Amino acid sequence: MPAAPTVTAACVIVAAGESTRMGGVAANGVRKPLLQLDGRTLLEHTCAAFDAAPSVRALVIVTHRDDLAAVEQLARGRAAFAKLVRVVPGGAQRTDSVRAGVQALAAEFDVLLVHDAARPLIEPATIERAVEVAAREGGALVAVPISDTLKSSRDGQRAEATLDRSLVWAAQTPQAFRAPLLRELLERAARENFAPTDDAALYERYIGAIALVRGERSNLKITLPEDLAVAQALLRSRAQARAEHTAQRGTP
Repeated sequence: MPAAPTVTAACVIVAAGESTRMGGVAANGVRKPLLQLDGRTLLEHTCAAFDAAPSVRALVIVTHRDDLAAVEQLARGRAAFAKLVRVVPGGAQRTDSVRAGVQALAAEFDVLLVHDAARPLIEPATIERAVEVAAREGGALVAVPISDTLKSSRDGQRAEATLDRSLVWAAQTPQAFRAPLLRELLERAARENFAPTDDAALYERYIGAIALVRGERSNLKITLPEDLAVAQALLRSRAQARAEHTAQRGTP
């Protein structure tokens, strides 16, 4: 369900990592946000999804310092970046990067989202659901339930126990928060030197349980080189589905 028109949102797109798990790709000087997928960079795919989300009025991209010029050049004249207001350099930790992005946004928005540029297949409808839930509940975490059987292992060589997968969800992004609340949580984390790997952990630490928004398994994170092939296949499947839908609508 789309967010109410009166709810306005802005998004911090985090693209400041070193992309070390991409192996030789990052070593060749191209970090993940600037990798090509179906003729466009991951960053452009990501921004296009937020451009298509009606409640989102502004984007800030937080990028690696070495990529500032490249991202600014990429954004010029491309429709996917129509809502972009700033490109800023990231910090040492993810939370530092998110804080820099939030500080670059005006205080006029009701909801702030944080999204990984490495998740280029996010659906606009999911973005809208996250905005709606965050406006109502204070915070929202896009996630999917785990379908695999999960094992715990302390040494990485022997499985010791089976976890109850009915209690486990895989966190995705975007993660959404009422704007004043996210600013407050980031300030508290800075004072305590708390640097979690995702932003929902700020809410969990200082507020409590955060509302879940059911995401899609197609909202995968590009982490390893083979993930690009999976994303490419998903894009082709979407394009085929759109073409078939258009053809059906045009049939007398």
